[in-house]
Amino acid sequence: MGSLFDRIFDYSSSFNLIACLILFLTPFTSMIYAAFDDQFIGARTYGMGGASTAVTNEGDGLLVNPASISNSSGQQFSATMAVLHVGLSDETSITQNLITYSNSRPDRGAVGLLWKRLNVSQLYAENYVILGASKSYRIGGENNRHFSIGVSGKLLNWETVPTLGANGVVLEDLPGRSQLSVDMGFVFRSSSNIPVAVSVQNLNSPNIASSSSPASEPLPLQTTLGIGILGRNSTSGMDLVFRRQEINVRVGLEYRLHGDKLLVRGGFRLENLAWGTNLTIGAGFRPRERMRIDYGFVLPNSGIQATFGSHRFSIVYDL
Repeated sequence: MGSLFDRIFDYSSSFNLIACLILFLTPFTSMIYAAFDDQFIGARTYGMGGASTAVTNEGDGLLVNPASISNSSGQQFSATMAVLHVGLSDETSITQNLITYSNSRPDRGAVGLLWKRLNVSQLYAENYVILGASKSYRIGGENNRHFSIGVSGKLLNWETVPTLGANGVVLEDLPGRSQLSVDMGFVFRSSSNIPVAVSVQNLNSPNIASSSSPASEPLPLQTTLGIGILGRNSTSGMDLVFRRQEINVRVGLEYRLHGDKLLVRGGFRLENLAWGTNLTIGAGFRPRERMRIDYGFVLPNSGIQATFGSHRFSIVYDL
């Protein structure tokens, strides 16, 4: 009975902590609208609805929560390619590429490096270069209770091509901008299988307006609260994302089969509690012990519709 009550206390404590954090952090959500609004990372998270703040254990988690790289073990390399909103009526092509490297050692901490690029028909592009570090600390000398803290610096850049007239004359050549942004994150494990996380992004609210613009367009502060349940053959997570006046909900589940060689995933995204829900599915396969291939798909039920959805492929190597 003692172990049962301990487990119930762990669950209730985690959810109470999230409720308190929601009440505390909601007033700090920014009202500014800007670019670089993309939380999705690798195909694994894509298939799980984007719910990764507490449960991700890969280097690409650096983009969402710098403390999460402490969840990984050893060295890891991953590469991701994505094609978004396939079949747009104007034939616009939207692609993403992502490369990550992380090195985590329990006694020394973890470091990670990430590069990401979003490209819209060679007309507009966003680039991320992120360097982060994380360290875990035991609480009360118990192995199953520990606290991780992480911080990262992001170099953000956007650029466009000149707008040409019918005779080839340049009508507009809008200069882009490069700025540094700072993120911080935390992961707390009240028990070995219930991580709770908080991530705060764009702490310094960098101005990403064109370098020629007299107006300022600061990136909004974004706060994400996450909780996960790590089972023997499954991983589930839920994230609440606060940005501007929006509250987005992300829920995902991963189930492992055949000794972790085959993984199936599903999830959904509830946009701003009322804008609609996008469903996600995904799968993973391990052809080798240290290699995994992932696929993620988003079915567009809200937002940009009448397309063949968005697709993401990842390869993950444990070095």
